[in-house]
Amino acid sequence: MKGFSDQFTDFPDYILGITKEIWENRGLSTLNHYYSEDIPVRSPGSIVFGNVGVVGATMATLAEFPDRRLLGEDVIWSGSPEEGMLSSHRILTTATHLGAGIYGKPTGAKLRYRVIADCHAINNQINDEWLIRDQGAVVRQLGWDPKEYAVDLIEQEGGVENCVQPFHPSIDKVGPYTGRGNDNEWGAKYADIFGAS
Repeated sequence: MKGFSDQFTDFPDYILGITKEIWENRGLSTLNHYYSEDIPVRSPGSIVFGNVGVVGATMATLAEFPDRRLLGEDVIWSGSPEEGMLSSHRILTTATHLGAGIYGKPTGAKLRYRVIADCHAINNQINDEWLIRDQGAVVRQLGWDPKEYAVDLIEQEGGVENCVQPFHPSIDKVGPYTGRGNDNEWGAKYADIFGAS
C-alpha cells in the first residue's frame, strides 16, 4: 500500500495492527504518529480535536479500566492509498472497573461491550474518525439505568447549561474525509433500512 508502512499487508491489517499496537500493547505514544495532529474525533458525546486529546482520553479510560482490551473483530473498507482509505472497524472491548472516573467509584465489574470506529487514513496516518461505543451496555453492566446515568452526569458537569454538549452537526468541523460513500448495493440496502437515502 503506497504511503503506508511495509509491516502491513493491506488496509484491514493496518487498522487491526495499529489497534493492537496502541491499545493491546499500550503503545499510547504511537498515537502521536498514527493519529494526525489536528484529527477530529466525533462521538455521540462530543467532538475532540487533535491527537493530544485522544491520548488524554485514552489515559483517563485506562486509569478507570486498567485492563481494558480492544479486540478488533472485522474491518470493511474502501478508497485508495493515493486518495485516502476509509474503514469501518468493529471492536469487542473487555474491561474491569478498577478505578474512579466518569463511571463513579470502582465497582470491580467486568464489562464486555462493542465499539465501531470509522477512520479515514492516508500516508500511514488516521486523520478523521467517527466513534460510537455502546454506552448503554457499559452503564447497565455497572448497575446504572442509562437514563439515570445521563441525568447524573449532566448534574455532575454543572447542569444542562454547563455540561459537555453532545455532538451535533452545528459543532462539527469539516475533516479531510468528505466522501459520501459509494453505490454498492448492500450499502444502499442498509441506508434504506434507516431511511437515509
